[in-house]
Amino acid sequence: MIGRKLTVAEKKKSLNPQKIKLTPRQLIFFNNQLSSMVKLDLSIPAGLRSLAKEVSDPQFRFLIEEIEKDLSQGVSLIESMRKFPNAFPPLYIEILKAGESTGNLATVLYQLTKYSETMFRIQNRIKDALSYPLFVLFASIVLVLYMLLIAIPEFKRLIVVTRKGHYPLLTKIVFYLSDLALNPTISIPFLILFGCLFILLWRKTQTAITKGKEVIFHFPLFGTLFQKAALLKICRTMSDLLRNGVSMVESLALSSDVAGDNNYKKTLQEMKVAVENGERMSSKLSEQKLFPETMVWKLQMAEERGILEEALEELAFQFEEELELTASFIMRIIEPLLLLFIAIIIGTLVLALYLPLFQSYH
Repeated sequence: MIGRKLTVAEKKKSLNPQKIKLTPRQLIFFNNQLSSMVKLDLSIPAGLRSLAKEVSDPQFRFLIEEIEKDLSQGVSLIESMRKFPNAFPPLYIEILKAGESTGNLATVLYQLTKYSETMFRIQNRIKDALSYPLFVLFASIVLVLYMLLIAIPEFKRLIVVTRKGHYPLLTKIVFYLSDLALNPTISIPFLILFGCLFILLWRKTQTAITKGKEVIFHFPLFGTLFQKAALLKICRTMSDLLRNGVSMVESLALSSDVAGDNNYKKTLQEMKVAVENGERMSSKLSEQKLFPETMVWKLQMAEERGILEEALEELAFQFEEELELTASFIMRIIEPLLLLFIAIIIGTLVLALYLPLFQSYH
């Protein structure tokens, strides 16, 4: 029947486990709850049934209910989670599998919670550093459009009688831009072109996106920010994987997937092949230019002494601190520059409007 509302059972059938994703907050929440159940030696199926009642998001609730149903039927936790590849990536499964095999599931779940929190902080820090400049840019565009479409035409009507077209060059340019913006035969095609360009840029292939990241890496401030974020992800991921008994080859493969940059991904995959051929990870690391020399030296010494996991964890803490400092520095530098940028735009437009009045006065 057309317009009939779906029942709860029908909604569940329409959900595809392969496509369900969890937000970082949901994954952290789920890990925390699961970790506490295992730590307190509580019944996980009963705990998940109770947890599902608290969750309002239908996809998240469906995921919890499906895992609870599988566990009640004797399916292992890991096998149940494998049904949701977008919610629980291979990295998550490998760490969990290592913890389950050693009987250390509660500790591993706690580590996964901390790992998810770290990745979430990285994501938010980068967003914070980029969102303010984008907001100011958007506000500047809105301001310029307001001036061109409303303020300048009104001002032009007020002075057109007295000046009779004899305006300073800057005023003529601003009036001309305003006339263009008000002309639908020009402004509408421009807006359509701008919209199409935006959509094309948004839908670029992975190769084009990679090239874009390569460009970003050459910017002094933002390049450093993205580099610190990539190094932090790599060190934190490899540290957690190796600590939980995952092999070096598998750790490099999984770390390449979370690096967030194609250059680092390619490098880690090359290192994986080298380790498979019997080479040391640190020896291959020294051939790469993407990693700081101090990091390479520390990992070489750590690998010789058999403390690679500890060294990677220490480097992760170091890069996290550097990421915070870099993001804060970017905000301190960019804020006055953006304010100056807005001041120049407003000042230029105001000067263009008042120059005719100043000339009339003199």
